[in-house]
Amino acid sequence: MTEERGDVAYSLDLLRDVAMWSVPVAITVAVLGSAVSHDVRFGTSCVLGAAIDIGTLAWTVRRTKDLDPHMAWSGGPLAYAFLFRVAVKATLLVAAVLLPAVLSLWGAAVGVLTVDLTLATVGSAAAAWHTLRPHRSGG
Repeated sequence: MTEERGDVAYSLDLLRDVAMWSVPVAITVAVLGSAVSHDVRFGTSCVLGAAIDIGTLAWTVRRTKDLDPHMAWSGGPLAYAFLFRVAVKATLLVAAVLLPAVLSLWGAAVGVLTVDLTLATVGSAAAAWHTLRPHRSGG
């Protein structure tokens, strides 16, 4: 989609791939974070935050897969879905602040940023890959 429409920031296929790539990243970060901090709450909060983040991204992509990206953004469905993602992530962070005996704020923060950090890394790499590879003629 992005090759055909240069002004779309991320294709839905890339977002779907990022959701899948975020799963092992989240698990690795949760395990390492728990080991370094010696706190199981960190890992639990990280996995919970990542599950919410990855789940809402996958739901958003699935919900809007048949829409043209331009129509999805301008018509609102994709924008509203991403606002919903932010609201759910914010709710988890507030819960982590209010329930420090159960949840780790740092773990929840890392968890809800897993997809965003993966998207920044993978999105940058994908953009560089597509920019630097030789262009093929269409006909």
